[in-house]
Amino acid sequence: MRVLAREGEDALKRLYPAQTRDRSMFHALEAVNGDGHKFDVFVRWPDGEIGRPMMVAFQDLYSGKIVAWRVDKSENRDSIRLALGDLVEDWGIPEHIWFDNTRAFANKALTAGTASRFRFKVRDEDPVGLCALLGIQVHFTLPYSGQSKPIERAFRDLCDSVARHPAFAGAWCGNNPMAKPENYGSKAVDLDDFLRVLAEQLAEHNARPGRRSQVCGGVKSFDQAFAESYEISAIRKAEPEQRRLWLLAAEGVKVDRTDGKIKLLGNVYWSDSLHDHLGQPLIARFDPDDLAADLHVYRLDGGYIGAAACIDAAGFADAAAAREHGRARRTWMKAAKTMLAAERRMDAAEFAALIPSAAPPIALESKVVAPMFKAPNLGAVGARRPIPVAKPITEAEAAQLAALEAEMAAPAAPPVPMLHDPATRLRRILEIEARIEAGQDVPDDDRRWAIRQSRLPDIVAQRQLYEDFGPAALTA
Repeated sequence: MRVLAREGEDALKRLYPAQTRDRSMFHALEAVNGDGHKFDVFVRWPDGEIGRPMMVAFQDLYSGKIVAWRVDKSENRDSIRLALGDLVEDWGIPEHIWFDNTRAFANKALTAGTASRFRFKVRDEDPVGLCALLGIQVHFTLPYSGQSKPIERAFRDLCDSVARHPAFAGAWCGNNPMAKPENYGSKAVDLDDFLRVLAEQLAEHNARPGRRSQVCGGVKSFDQAFAESYEISAIRKAEPEQRRLWLLAAEGVKVDRTDGKIKLLGNVYWSDSLHDHLGQPLIARFDPDDLAADLHVYRLDGGYIGAAACIDAAGFADAAAAREHGRARRTWMKAAKTMLAAERRMDAAEFAALIPSAAPPIALESKVVAPMFKAPNLGAVGARRPIPVAKPITEAEAAQLAALEAEMAAPAAPPVPMLHDPATRLRRILEIEARIEAGQDVPDDDRRWAIRQSRLPDIVAQRQLYEDFGPAALTA
C-alpha cells in the first residue's frame, strides 16, 4: 500500500513476480510474435531524407529465431504485410501470432475478421484481413508490457550489435536526449549499407550457440533449435495464388452500377467478370508502383473474382482511340454472342423435330348396338315397320365379344410411376440404352423419350456424376 501511494500503480505491479511462460509447448513456426523497433542510427534514404529506420520483425516463439523482417521509415501496414509475407514464403503459415495492439499492427487489412480485435470499429461489411484469410489466429498483447513479447529481448541485443556497429561510427544518435554522443549528427549511413550490416547481425544473432532458453538448453543456437523442430513438424504452406494477398496492397472499391468499371487512384479498371457484382463493394489488390498493371478483385469474404485491366483515358477528339475502343467493344460483343450460341445446344427446328408426330387413329368397331324404339318415317301414314328378326352372330363376332368381356373383367393395370428426379430418369435411360445395345426390341416412344431426356441439363449433370462415382450416383 505504501508503494502504491508513493510510487503509483506501475511500481506496485513490479512488486508482484512476473509469470514464467513455457514456450517449449510449441513446435517450430507454430506460434510467432511480431513487433517494431526503431534503431538509434541516422540513415540516408534513397530520396535524400535522413531519419531513424524502423524494423518490423517476426520471431518464432519456440526457438527464438528471427524468421522475417522488413525496414521502412515508419511502422506501417505495408511493411508489416510484406514482413508477414516473407515469413509465409520462406517458412510457412503459423497457427498463432501475437501482435501489439497498435494502430499499425491492428489495421483492418491485416487483422479484420478475427474475433479478438479491440481497435477500430468492427463492421459486417469489413473485408477479411490477411491473417484470417491465411487461417492464422491473432492474439494481442497488453500495452506497455514488454514481457508479453519475447522479441523485445532480441531487440535489446540488436541495440548494441547494430546501432553501435563500428561501420556506423558518427551515425549513432543515442537512445535518449541525454545520451547523445559527441559526434551526434556528423554522419548518416546509406540505406544499403545499413541493410547489409543489419542482415549480418541478424544472422549472427540466430546462429550464436549456447543460448540459455529452455529449448536451447545452454547448448544450441536459435537456428539449431528451429531447424531440428521444423524438419519433423507439420507446416502449412501457401499456394502460389495466395502470394497476391501479401505482395499487393488492398483497397476497398465499389463496382459501377451501369457497366461494372472500378475507379481507383484516378485510373479505371474493367472486366466482364464484374457484371455479376454491379454496385457491390469489393476488395481490389494492386501494385502501388505499377498502377497500369491488372487489378485483382476479391469479394469481401476473400473469394477471388478475377483480374480487371486498366483502361487508358483518351482525348476527347482522339479519333484513333475512339476507333480502337469501338473495335474492342465489337470484338467483346461478338465473343459474347458466340458463347451464347454455344450454350444454346438446340435451335427451335431441332427441338421441334424431337416432338413425336401424332400417329393416325385406329378405326374402332362398335361392339354394342343401341336399340331404336322410335318408328322411322316410312312415308305412308299408318304404315307399320316390320318386326325385326334376330340375326345369329358369327364365330368371329362371338370371339370378339368374349375378348371384350374378358378385358372388362380384368383388373386395372397399376399406374405408371412419374419420373421426376434425375437419378430415376437416368436409370431408365441406361436401361433403354442397354436394351438397344443388346439388340432387343425397343418401342419408338421409348427411344424418342430417351433421346429427349439425354439432352436436358439435369440429366447431363447426373450422367457426369454417374461416370465419376458409378452406381452410387443413381441413388434417388
